[in-house]
Amino acid sequence: MSNHTVQCPFCFKESPHGVKICTVCHAKVVYGECPVTVAILFGIAVMLLAYFAGSWTENFIVSVIVFFGSIFILKYQLKKVYADRILFIQRD
Repeated sequence: MSNHTVQCPFCFKESPHGVKICTVCHAKVVYGECPVTVAILFGIAVMLLAYFAGSWTENFIVSVIVFFGSIFILKYQLKKVYADRILFIQRD
Protein backbone atom coordinates (compact mmCIF):
# COMPACT_ATOMS: atom_id res chain seq x y z
CA MET A 1 0.00 0.00 0.00
CA SER A 2 1.53 3.30 -1.05
CA ASN A 3 0.99 6.76 0.41
CA HIS A 4 -1.58 7.56 -2.27
CA THR A 5 -3.93 4.68 -1.49
CA VAL A 6 -6.04 3.59 1.48
CA GLN A 7 -7.11 0.04 2.23
CA CYS A 8 -10.57 -0.70 3.58
CA PRO A 9 -10.40 -2.90 6.71
CA PHE A 10 -13.76 -4.51 5.90
CA CYS A 11 -13.30 -5.65 2.28
CA PHE A 12 -9.51 -5.04 1.88
CA LYS A 13 -10.03 -3.04 -1.32
CA GLU A 14 -7.34 -0.44 -2.07
CA SER A 15 -8.69 2.91 -3.17
CA PRO A 16 -7.00 6.23 -3.98
CA HIS A 17 -6.43 8.59 -1.06
CA GLY A 18 -9.26 11.10 -0.82
CA VAL A 19 -12.08 8.73 -1.67
CA LYS A 20 -15.21 9.37 0.45
CA ILE A 21 -16.88 5.94 0.11
CA CYS A 22 -15.38 2.48 -0.47
CA THR A 23 -16.43 1.25 -3.91
CA VAL A 24 -16.91 -2.38 -2.81
CA CYS A 25 -18.54 -2.38 0.67
CA HIS A 26 -19.71 1.28 0.63
CA ALA A 27 -18.04 2.09 3.97
CA LYS A 28 -17.78 5.82 4.67
CA VAL A 29 -14.19 7.11 4.73
CA VAL A 30 -13.37 9.98 7.12
CA TYR A 31 -10.00 11.78 7.16
CA GLY A 32 -8.42 13.66 10.07
CA GLU A 33 -11.05 13.08 12.74
CA CYS A 34 -9.85 13.02 16.33
CA PRO A 35 -11.11 10.44 18.83
CA VAL A 36 -14.19 11.43 20.82
CA THR A 37 -12.44 10.99 24.17
CA VAL A 38 -9.68 13.40 23.13
CA ALA A 39 -12.25 15.96 22.00
CA ILE A 40 -14.13 15.67 25.31
CA LEU A 41 -10.93 16.04 27.34
CA PHE A 42 -9.90 19.12 25.38
CA GLY A 43 -13.41 20.55 25.82
CA ILE A 44 -13.17 20.11 29.58
CA ALA A 45 -9.69 21.65 29.58
CA VAL A 46 -10.95 24.69 27.63
CA MET A 47 -13.85 25.21 30.04
CA LEU A 48 -11.53 24.97 33.06
CA LEU A 49 -9.06 27.38 31.48
CA ALA A 50 -11.83 29.88 30.76
CA TYR A 51 -13.22 29.50 34.28
CA PHE A 52 -9.84 30.09 35.90
CA ALA A 53 -9.10 33.05 33.61
CA GLY A 54 -12.48 34.58 34.44
CA SER A 55 -12.17 34.02 38.17
CA TRP A 56 -8.58 35.31 38.27
CA THR A 57 -9.44 38.54 36.44
CA GLU A 58 -13.04 38.75 37.77
CA ASN A 59 -14.16 39.68 34.27
CA PHE A 60 -16.69 37.71 32.22
CA ILE A 61 -15.47 39.12 28.90
CA VAL A 62 -11.95 37.80 29.55
CA SER A 63 -13.43 34.39 30.26
CA VAL A 64 -15.35 34.41 26.96
CA ILE A 65 -12.30 35.56 24.99
CA VAL A 66 -10.11 32.87 26.57
CA PHE A 67 -12.79 30.25 25.91
CA PHE A 68 -13.19 30.97 22.19
CA GLY A 69 -9.49 31.64 21.67
CA SER A 70 -8.61 28.32 23.28
CA ILE A 71 -11.17 26.48 21.15
CA PHE A 72 -9.71 28.01 17.99
CA ILE A 73 -6.11 27.15 18.94
CA LEU A 74 -6.87 23.62 20.17
CA LYS A 75 -9.03 22.82 17.13
CA TYR A 76 -6.15 23.82 14.87
CA GLN A 77 -3.70 21.70 16.88
CA LEU A 78 -6.00 18.65 16.89
CA LYS A 79 -6.43 18.89 13.11
CA LYS A 80 -2.66 19.02 12.74
CA VAL A 81 -2.03 16.04 15.04
CA TYR A 82 -4.73 13.80 13.55
CA ALA A 83 -4.35 14.85 9.89
CA ASP A 84 -3.07 11.41 8.85
CA ARG A 85 -5.80 9.44 10.67
CA ILE A 86 -8.21 7.62 8.38
CA LEU A 87 -11.44 6.03 9.64
CA PHE A 88 -13.69 3.61 7.82
CA ILE A 89 -17.29 3.55 9.07
CA GLN A 90 -19.28 0.57 7.88
CA ARG A 91 -22.87 1.22 6.89
CA ASP A 92 -25.61 -1.17 7.93
